[in-house]
Amino acid sequence: MKQAKRNPFLKRQHQRFTLWLDIPSQAAGLPEQADFYRWAWQTLKSDYRHAQIGIMLCDEAKARALNRDYRGKDYATNVLSFALNEGEALHHAVSGSLTGDIVFCPQVVAQEAAAQGKTLMQHYAHLTVHGVLHLMGYDHIDEAEAEAMETLEIRILNQLGYADPYLEDPS
Repeated sequence: MKQAKRNPFLKRQHQRFTLWLDIPSQAAGLPEQADFYRWAWQTLKSDYRHAQIGIMLCDEAKARALNRDYRGKDYATNVLSFALNEGEALHHAVSGSLTGDIVFCPQVVAQEAAAQGKTLMQHYAHLTVHGVLHLMGYDHIDEAEAEAMETLEIRILNQLGYADPYLEDPS
């Protein structure tokens, strides 16, 4: 094997971060695993030595049921995050390990992207960063937490080449 084909950085990266993706076979026009991987990696790479994240895309009925059962809100939402040891942020920070699942509802994501004048890729990138930050223990329940989380989202998305998702006019 040629030296150029052996990239020790990529090998170490894939040892540090594993991503599983569950997309329905009939889904079209969605980001690929490499896109989700790049967005999630950019979000967590500085804070965790090891991470395992599962990403699932589901229909509106399933998204609504999950949102109702786990958050008490009876509607389909764009993204949900489920940390393995939710509420144990200190454990994650000390162990350097992050494990969780992120669930997207493509129908809601597409509706929001169109309503906000964003491309589907821009919106998925934002929601992936948002979901990973939730896994990392960030939240937006109060104004100070929301501002801190949004600041991180803007910085990470900028590093990925995307505009501020909170601008009123994305053009």
